[in-house]
Amino acid sequence: MPSPATPPQAPRSWPTREQRPAGPAPASDPKAAKGKSKEKDDAAEGKPKKKKLPLLIGAVVLLALIGFKEKGLFLKPHYQPGHPAPDGVVYPLPTTSPITVTTADGKLVQTGIALQLTTVANSKELAKDEPAIENAVISVLGSDTYAQLLSPSGRAAAQQAMLARIQQILGPVDGSPQVVQVLFTGSFVLQQ
Repeated sequence: MPSPATPPQAPRSWPTREQRPAGPAPASDPKAAKGKSKEKDDAAEGKPKKKKLPLLIGAVVLLALIGFKEKGLFLKPHYQPGHPAPDGVVYPLPTTSPITVTTADGKLVQTGIALQLTTVANSKELAKDEPAIENAVISVLGSDTYAQLLSPSGRAAAQQAMLARIQQILGPVDGSPQVVQVLFTGSFVLQQ
């Protein structure tokens, strides 16, 4: 016996947006299911939402800037007057030739000068004050006599006088002087 023929079915079409019921999309809709699973994955992984990302980046940058500033305040050594900074480099005054000065009694003295800096001194800033430093050296040597500079104690007194003037010119950094000693370099020549 022949089987009854089934009537042909009309092709199935998806409803348009206007025809869809309001509310959550049916589970059979693959696009809606994919969107839901991605939201669940993001929430499960703890990813920040895009709205919070700029706020989070701003907070991290702000904390980094504050930390950088505070690190400089807390880790930068501050020296008290009774606790001098450790010695740093020796800075020769870059004159083209040794300094030649006429002493108070008309004799000549010729020497090179170098400065023993501390670790807080900045040699780049020191270079700006070289003319004032050289002037201080010339004025101290020019005020002494031949007899004073001939004796070791007279030369030491001249070095101390130069040091006091140079420290006054440069000023302290972080509570410590920038220069701790004036050194005669090369030769110390007195002409009679």
